Amino acid sequence: MSKFYEVRWHGRGGQGTVTGAKSLGEAVQGGGKFVVAFPEYGPERRGAPLRAFNRFSDHEIRIHTPVQNPDVVIVVDPTLIGSGKIIAGVKPETRYIVNTRRPASEIKALLKADTQKVFTIPANRISRELFKKEIPNSAMMGAFAKAAGHIISIDQLVKEAEHVFAKMLGPELVEKNLEAMRQGYASGDVI
Repeated sequence: MSKFYEVRWHGRGGQGTVTGAKSLGEAVQGGGKFVVAFPEYGPERRGAPLRAFNRFSDHEIRIHTPVQNPDVVIVVDPTLIGSGKIIAGVKPETRYIVNTRRPASEIKALLKADTQKVFTIPANRISRELFKKEIPNSAMMGAFAKAAGHIISIDQLVKEAEHVFAKMLGPELVEKNLEAMRQGYASGDVI
């Protein structure tokens, strides 16, 4: 891994974007990497656009600034596509993970992604089926394991996330979140 592997999340307040970034960070940390995870809020209200960030490294991380040139962009709310913030600073090898039922080819065109790989995942559908509401962060974490398996495999993610979620949730919700991760990993489209 180069110095840092950086992830930028885009979502809206109330979708679990910040919790997703923090939970992913804790799971990757459990696998032995150094991690930072933090949010950047605008107006702190439900539905307001927000960003969250992860940095992963094999070495101590002393930087806590927003991610400018992400290796992965996770789009929890696809209505944010079209704002320049989603594509700002992407590299030719950046990977997009987008919460949508639409085909990856459509999203790739909307993002004007040339060399970037695009993963689409029906995370809202998965969440509604499991939780009866749209909190897509666990399914998005599963898709991250698909897009960046060299950072954390799906098996390692599920194992570490079980410990992370057990601190906050009851056993039934832990299992549903782990299932959302598995489905997030197995579902979707890639181009």
